[in-house]
Amino acid sequence: MRRGLMSGDSQPANVTLFYRALRGLIRAALNVFYRTIEVTGLEHIDRSCPTILACNHHNSIIDPLLLGTFEERQVSFCARDGLFKIPLFGSLLRSVGAIPLRRRSDYGGGSVDNAGAFSACRTVLLGGGVLAIFPEGKTHSKLRIEPLKTGTARIALDAELACRAARDGDTNVNLKIVPVGITYLVRHAFLSDVHVAVGPPIELKNLAAELTDVPEDQAVRVLTSKLENALVALSVHVEEEEDERFIAQCISIVAGIRFDEGLDQHGQSPAERVALAKRVLDAHRWMKKEEPYRTAQLRGRIERYMNLRARLGLGGERPALQHRGERRAPVSASKWVAFFILGAPLALYGLLVSLPPYILLRLALALFRPTTDRAALFKLLLGLVFFGGGWSAMVTWVAFTFGGLWALLFGITILPSAFFAHRYVTETRLHRIQLRSIDTLIRPAQMTFLRIEREAIAKELAEIRTRYLAHISQS
Repeated sequence: MRRGLMSGDSQPANVTLFYRALRGLIRAALNVFYRTIEVTGLEHIDRSCPTILACNHHNSIIDPLLLGTFEERQVSFCARDGLFKIPLFGSLLRSVGAIPLRRRSDYGGGSVDNAGAFSACRTVLLGGGVLAIFPEGKTHSKLRIEPLKTGTARIALDAELACRAARDGDTNVNLKIVPVGITYLVRHAFLSDVHVAVGPPIELKNLAAELTDVPEDQAVRVLTSKLENALVALSVHVEEEEDERFIAQCISIVAGIRFDEGLDQHGQSPAERVALAKRVLDAHRWMKKEEPYRTAQLRGRIERYMNLRARLGLGGERPALQHRGERRAPVSASKWVAFFILGAPLALYGLLVSLPPYILLRLALALFRPTTDRAALFKLLLGLVFFGGGWSAMVTWVAFTFGGLWALLFGITILPSAFFAHRYVTETRLHRIQLRSIDTLIRPAQMTFLRIEREAIAKELAEIRTRYLAHISQS
């Protein structure tokens, strides 16, 4: 179930037809690529006021695509000017009203002239529009909020001065910065989950009044700090990069503890999993303060456990907040056997029609080697090309070879069978029937050690969890 993505029934008058069509296409593509996109906090967006959406930036072009799906007004995106020089893509950015920004880092750290960009931003906001900015100033793959650049605060304070002059008693002209935290539970993975958290707005009218007698640079720093704190509160913020892998594994084990206790029997929504991740992070900070030696020992133990899993091909080496194979409800052995045997023909059919475009996609990814923050975009776009084109070619071949009726039946069954094949493979991996780790069958001692070690780690984490919950209940 995909919750929170808006249907687009109500359309503001200033949204162009091209933008609406493009947004509809993007919504459809994202809903195919991601299993669940959950948006919370939409009540914080007041569509009667000019708005700056200030968002963290983990996933290159995917982040702005997500922002554009839940805001019904047309969003003007601020992007580095280098993107506008890319053939076709630059023209597309201009056609939707994107605004080029010059980053100092792209010009040797020297001064840059953004007067034109500031003027364009001011025009959008004075018209009651929506501006989207990524104040970290770069994309990155870390589970944290990077220190913010001051550009967002400068644009906001500049626009507030213009809004204040235009307000003239009109209380609706109230510029707001709305922080948005996007969390990808399994980064750049097909059929993974995403949580988009919209936070309480920062009202520039009130803040500017408080900073009336404050020097401009200090006002910029105050607003930047306020925005950074808001984004940290909305995101999974791991202070030390080396802790990411350790924290992610703790989250996985604590999720298993909750499942064994009868909680989350049908799985967790993206928002619930992000909330769990934040609680685990808080518990980790508390333990580091209370018992640093024990925390270091536990960390080393989990690292060794994860390294052995990786060597056996069982995964666990990447800092994902959720394993895509996590069971959403307990499955009995008899149901699993029935699913495995009876579903094999349909899964084989789905694999056969999906294998050629999948191989092309993997070859393209190996050839282009996209960076981590752009991998999801490459998979989304190339997947549309290879799977859409490949399946269209298959349907055409069936039509010429066997006739229109068979082509229609084939076309109708392609997508359901492909999704079933994906689920079938996921379920078989969940039950440890994966070819890449078949050698574990001849290494039962290591598998037994892994099981015993995980149980021991889970027992220790359960004890720490009990102490932490008692601590927060008393504080």
